[in-house]
Amino acid sequence: MRTLVALIITSCLIIPGCISAESFDGQYDAIYPVYGISGWEMTHHFEKDANNQTVETLTELEIEYSPESEIGAEFTEFWLLPGDNSDIKTVDPKQSNIIQHMYTGYGAFMSKFGVIDSEGNEHSMPLSALIRSANFYLNQSQVGEPANLFIDAPNPNSVGSAERLGVESTIGNSVALPLTSQPTDITWELIDPEGTVVESHSETLDVGEDYTWEVWLESPMRGSWQLSIESSQDVNIDQTSMVRMGYSGYIYDDN
Repeated sequence: MRTLVALIITSCLIIPGCISAESFDGQYDAIYPVYGISGWEMTHHFEKDANNQTVETLTELEIEYSPESEIGAEFTEFWLLPGDNSDIKTVDPKQSNIIQHMYTGYGAFMSKFGVIDSEGNEHSMPLSALIRSANFYLNQSQVGEPANLFIDAPNPNSVGSAERLGVESTIGNSVALPLTSQPTDITWELIDPEGTVVESHSETLDVGEDYTWEVWLESPMRGSWQLSIESSQDVNIDQTSMVRMGYSGYIYDDN
């Protein structure tokens, strides 16, 4: 017996229950759909500096359409509705069978894609949901003080806030030349979009020591967060900080 839908996913994994046959629209007797998807669930990377300037590394979504007609019809349109408030994208199947789209920022996007044939039959499918998690980084060495890491809010068209927030920040009190180093107290504060300190930690570092502070939060508030780091002394600081805003497991809902 022929499978109803053939879906090829590369660089990702379908979460059970996210996509079901009941969610599909279209005339299944007329169209046997085959889709190849690259870049479905990815992480965008945001390198920050001490002045909150950002270098982004983004990943493109690519859908390859390879449907078959069960009634001998020609396909007239392949389409993608990205779900980020951008316009629908279409291609003429005679010209191409690939549609690409670049999402900005991060979040979960309720996208949808499909095919139309010359008889007016259509098959559409939800991509539930297209995921762009985010890693924010701030790395510096041999500086007089640590820098704060600012975590941008998700794309305004994301269907929700991240499901979890993770912090991993390492501060080192390195030896300075000439030998003027001294112990220092390092204080980390994780500040939510309302300005409330939700997690904090302090650690005394002797010369040559470093410490890594890690914390995880479930269902963080939507908005811009901040990782604030202060040193009690003007010493030689090495810093490696990363904050992850993670998404997974969203269910498609077109209501």
